[in-house]
Amino acid sequence: MEFKLFLARHGETDHNKGSVIQGQLDIPLSKNGMNQAKLLAKSIHHLQWNEIWTSDLKRSWQTANFLVSDEINHQDDGDNDALLMSKPLSAIQSDIRIRERHYGICQGQSTANLKKMAGEAGVKISNFVPPEAESSEDVKKRAIAFFKDLCDRQILLRMDDKESKILVVGHGGWLSEFMTYLALPQTGRSSFTPSELEAVSRITPNTAVSSFEIQLQSDGGVSLIKCLALHDKSHLTSPVCSDELAV
Repeated sequence: MEFKLFLARHGETDHNKGSVIQGQLDIPLSKNGMNQAKLLAKSIHHLQWNEIWTSDLKRSWQTANFLVSDEINHQDDGDNDALLMSKPLSAIQSDIRIRERHYGICQGQSTANLKKMAGEAGVKISNFVPPEAESSEDVKKRAIAFFKDLCDRQILLRMDDKESKILVVGHGGWLSEFMTYLALPQTGRSSFTPSELEAVSRITPNTAVSSFEIQLQSDGGVSLIKCLALHDKSHLTSPVCSDELAV
C-alpha cells in the first residue's frame, strides 16, 4: 500500500521573528503566523486528511487548527481566530515525539548567544549541544519512532485504501531531522534527486510544506519513498526567509 505524507512547519511566532530560541517553550502563533496559516489553509483546503498530527506545543496545533477548520476564509473573524487559538480541534492528534528539540539552558535566549557558546566550545553550531539540551540524534530517534508507528498503523487500518493522506505539522529542527532520515538509502528505496538530497535537511520556512509518497510492504517496512515537493511556500504573499536555526 502507499500513502502521501505532508509535512508542514508551524506558523511564525514572536520568538521566530526576534531570533529567540524556543525549543520546547510553549510559544503561541503571532498575528503574522496566524495569517501564514490562513494562507496555507486556502491552498490545501481541497485535500481530505485521513490523519492529522501535531506536537502538543501551541504553535503546532494552532497552525493545524487553521489548516483543518471549515472556515477557510478566516478574514477579519476575531471570534473564530480566538477559538482556533484556544485548544486543538477534535480532528487533531498530538504526539510529544513531534516536539521541537529541547535546547536546554539556551531556550529563551538569542540565537546569537547560542552561536557564541558554540564558538567558545570550539564546536560547529550544527554539532553543539547546550547544557541540559537534546542532541540532534535524540530528535531523530523520536522522529523515526513516530514514523514507524505511523507506517504500522497504515497497514493495520488502511490496507484497502487507494490513497491515504496524512498531515503532520511540526517544528523546524524536528522536520529537518525527520526529512533527512526519509532521504537515507536504508530508510527505503528513495527517488530523491541530487538537488533534493542537498535541500532536504534545510530548516523549512514557517508554514512551508514538503510532501512524500510512501510505499509500504505488507509487514510495514518501507519499500519506496518519493519526494513530491520540498519547502513549498508558494502560498505566502511575501518572501519569507528560512531560519538558520530552529528557533
